[in-house]
Amino acid sequence: MTVRDDEQAERLRVQLYRRMTPQERIQLAAEMFEWGVRMVQDSIKHRQPNITDEELRRQVRRRVLPRGLAEQVEAALARRERL
Repeated sequence: MTVRDDEQAERLRVQLYRRMTPQERIQLAAEMFEWGVRMVQDSIKHRQPNITDEELRRQVRRRVLPRGLAEQVEAALARRERL
């Protein structure tokens, strides 16, 4: 692929996004996020085939969420378990 092909593909992508409704763009973003989460899950499972579901969820949170938010979620989950 040449630089010219890349530029044309980018222009086409932008045109397609501009034609989408806000709801369609949100739906696309949500699908892309879910796809990314599945990729992270698959990567973790590949490296750790015997991982528990709970540990998998924890590791996915740590990879997907910003550090501060991941730590807040972990703390909130720990508090909820103590109740």
